[in-house]
Amino acid sequence: MKFKVMAPLWLKYPGIPQGSIGWRMGYGESYRNKFYSWLYSLSDEEKLEFKEKFPEPICWSLEDFNLKRHNKFWVYNWENRISTKYSIDLIVTEKLNKIERDKIFFWGHTSNKKDRVGKECLSQWYMKDFNVGHVAYCCMEQYLMSKKALLFGDEESNSKIMESRDQRVIKQLGREVKNFDEKVWNQFKMPIVLTGNYYKFSQVESLRKYLLSTGNKTLVEASPYDKIWGIGMGENEARLCEIEEWKGKNLLGFALMIIRDELARLWKFENKVKF
Repeated sequence: MKFKVMAPLWLKYPGIPQGSIGWRMGYGESYRNKFYSWLYSLSDEEKLEFKEKFPEPICWSLEDFNLKRHNKFWVYNWENRISTKYSIDLIVTEKLNKIERDKIFFWGHTSNKKDRVGKECLSQWYMKDFNVGHVAYCCMEQYLMSKKALLFGDEESNSKIMESRDQRVIKQLGREVKNFDEKVWNQFKMPIVLTGNYYKFSQVESLRKYLLSTGNKTLVEASPYDKIWGIGMGENEARLCEIEEWKGKNLLGFALMIIRDELARLWKFENKVKF
């Protein structure tokens, strides 16, 4: 295309999911009508090119193939859609094949540099409001614990979680969710974290640009207290050992790398868009 294109719905308003009432009223409805009017005016060749350059995000289709369900709860099913499933084993294999990645160790959600975004934004506790439809979240910790409560049908805990803006309180409330089933949680925790971080980083330009600026580096949550989402050790200790010696799975770091890949795919032709 030799001309600037209208932004697809998911780039223009990334906080409004497919099927949301936000597309049927107000500014969402207005833009949606204008967008499809413009899209239908393109030639078949131009439509095909647009579709290739601006693919739908994983967090879009409501078809059954794209959803993972448990009772009344659902989340986007990332497992079969992601291009690279990052893990410690994968990074080790890459290293054996002479593929080296630099690392960014992060832990902590605050910074003294108020004029710019840094690696603190990778933390689940980093305070930055984002929306999913009409629901606003103050941080990823709140999103994660809210979805944990809803997954197990605990509306009371969800209400308390959504009323708080204190990450420690939110985390503790998440630990008290009723009807918790570890087997079910292990199946849903990763797609929940992926979905929440997609909305967080896609809506806030400064966060998105920081995450994309990390390139292909391995993102490592150097939490000495978390052996699931982090590596179970601090940065100084981790720098003195091999990846195989990490004490944790680094699920958060790898989830953020998946989100980075997804955003790179969606925003590849940003310079061709007229927002």
